[in-house]
Amino acid sequence: MIISWLKKHKKYVVTASLSLAGLILLYVLFNWVMGAALHSRKEVMVPDLRGKSLDEAMSIVAPLNVGLKKEGEEFDRSVPAGTILRQNPLPGMTVREGKIVRITLSQGGEVVFVPDVTGQPVRTAEISIRSMGFALGEESARFSVVMERGRVVAQDPAPGSFAEKDSIVNLVISAGPPAEGVLLMPRLVGKNIDEARSWAQVSYVALEVIEENNGGVDSGSILRQDPAPDTDITEQKKAVIYVAGTHENNLPAGAGKMFYYEVPQGDANRQIRLTLIDETGEHEIFKGERTPGSKLEIPINPSGNARVRVFINNILVEQREVK
Repeated sequence: MIISWLKKHKKYVVTASLSLAGLILLYVLFNWVMGAALHSRKEVMVPDLRGKSLDEAMSIVAPLNVGLKKEGEEFDRSVPAGTILRQNPLPGMTVREGKIVRITLSQGGEVVFVPDVTGQPVRTAEISIRSMGFALGEESARFSVVMERGRVVAQDPAPGSFAEKDSIVNLVISAGPPAEGVLLMPRLVGKNIDEARSWAQVSYVALEVIEENNGGVDSGSILRQDPAPDTDITEQKKAVIYVAGTHENNLPAGAGKMFYYEVPQGDANRQIRLTLIDETGEHEIFKGERTPGSKLEIPINPSGNARVRVFINNILVEQREVK
């Protein structure tokens, strides 16, 4: 039956056989040509590109007739940003000309925001530091009249700064009030001048009061102090405070608007600076240290379209249109 069918369709069978033979011949010829072309290329040794910049790597591989392809970027603090972190094939391997070397570039160390842990209990501060990708460094202690025993008095790096991930944050922990006879400077910023005078009187401290024009706070409020809180003043017994003057002297002539701002919540005081930008340029309208949650009311008299810039610890955090 099969023989009969083959005889009947002999023409088609012959055509199919010839076509198949032709395809096989083409496949063999293609492999032979490609193999000959491939083996006609010279063998070269893959150079070590690690630690090189992209431009340096290209100048190295160009004479070897080897290509480069960037596969990605990764953070690695041990390798400078912009240099080659990893390559494939590895250095020393033998390849033929035309080979593509795949590379991964370093982004350097990952930079993150340093959290503010001042005022927090030690355990809470440690958790906050680790959760942000930092390592806990040295923990030292010092006497403090600002923070109760067991709370963070200071930190390094400073709150609000930026540092590489996995870097160390050192803490200073409050050991509580000092021994009798040791006088530490209290935190007076944000308090009234009468409180400062009472403290100076009972502590036998010579208090210098400097008035500053500031229409954003109540008259008599302390804007700045010198020395800083917790400074030992047992020997010098001197302090300087900068106090807001009376509103009659502070209000700008013809002030027709009021700018309101509330200091963000947190555990530490903030350095606040406000500037007004209008058709006459940029002018500072407030500068001073304020406690978290403090509310500012600043009288302003803008010319034309205006906006107010808000800086916290010298960092621009907000820009608001004046309406």
